[in-house]
Amino acid sequence: MNLGNVAYTKEQLLDILNYPGFPGDGLNPMARELVSAKLNIANGAGHECIDDAIVQVDAIIGNLISKPVGNDTIPIGNVQGFIDHLTNYNKGDLCCATHCSAIPSPTPTATATPTPTPTPTPTATPTATATPTATPTSTPTATPTPTATATPTVTPTPTPCQLDKPAIACSTSAASNIAIDVIAGESGAPNGFVIEWMTVADFIANGNQWPDNPDEVCQASFSNSLAPNQTMAVVIGDDRLFDSLGVRSDCSGDPLLCDTAYVFRCRVNETDSCEASPWGNIIACATLPCNPGQNCTYSQGYWKTHSDVWPLQSLTLGAVSYNASQLLQILNRPAQGNGLVILAHQLIAAKLNIANGADPTAVQQFVINADNMIGGLIVPPIGSGYLSPNQTSELTDTLTEYNEGTIGPGHCDD
Repeated sequence: MNLGNVAYTKEQLLDILNYPGFPGDGLNPMARELVSAKLNIANGAGHECIDDAIVQVDAIIGNLISKPVGNDTIPIGNVQGFIDHLTNYNKGDLCCATHCSAIPSPTPTATATPTPTPTPTPTATPTATATPTATPTSTPTATPTPTATATPTVTPTPTPCQLDKPAIACSTSAASNIAIDVIAGESGAPNGFVIEWMTVADFIANGNQWPDNPDEVCQASFSNSLAPNQTMAVVIGDDRLFDSLGVRSDCSGDPLLCDTAYVFRCRVNETDSCEASPWGNIIACATLPCNPGQNCTYSQGYWKTHSDVWPLQSLTLGAVSYNASQLLQILNRPAQGNGLVILAHQLIAAKLNIANGADPTAVQQFVINADNMIGGLIVPPIGSGYLSPNQTSELTDTLTEYNEGTIGPGHCDD
């Protein structure tokens, strides 16, 4: 079986499955759950709900070799979402495959030992005595007692379980994205949740209703499980969705329009035992205004889809130079828990913005620091460099704020 790009024997896979774990390491527990998931699929389990996660986990593992077969590790905080998602699948908590009952071991049937037949002792033959014949007495025939007919027991039909609907609220905004607080109900969100959104203008044009066709709205599915009444902040917009772990969205490459109001709604995903929740409350939140001038910035989503207007055809990230084709490959590569890729996305956008005339004052030192941190690492998919997201988060956040227009000259009007 392959884990990432490395093939393992059965004995090596058993070593990984039996390894007790190493403090702070997420690679081994993720590998254990990946082995279990692949064995379940090979054994015939449904898998459409886990296929994307398996592809992403294999990509994260790459050439890393899990303990105790190898000595590689990944900080557990970087991959906890994938570990939880694979665990839920293997436990039967996802909708496409239920958990198998244990097959009982057959009880051996005892072999009967034959008992020897004793040899009969000869019995003396008695002398027959004449017995008088009795006059038969008639026996009355008993009247049969009717048997009561059993009343069938009615088995009640179980009431379907439905998860409680969540609540959502507007949090913060930038020119290209909006942060939403998701608050789980009493039953939580054991299998994640879904958020849909569209512009207020489109919502009004549709008679203040959500379209029946889901293709007419944007949707993002989050694999994060929420405890009862737990609150989680999510950011809707191209940069954050594209680089987030455990998120699937057809709109992950589309920035929100600046100075535009959007409506949002949320529901909790179904589980094996409970139906999905009803849609929760509808909220309206707006992005920040744009900077209509030339001294402004665009997000990575804009540069990814507008390579024809790039002011440069090559860039240096750290100590390595990349041509335009390679830079586009990097921008189109989901981060999959690799902080180097997340940082590279924002550094490319920042350097293109600066080359395009945006004032670099607010971010100049952070660009230098980002190049120093990357050094000679080669960014995937061009290379296989890796940095922990915890290590890059401060630089990534500042560069993101600059590209989105929260700091610096402001976001351009797309």
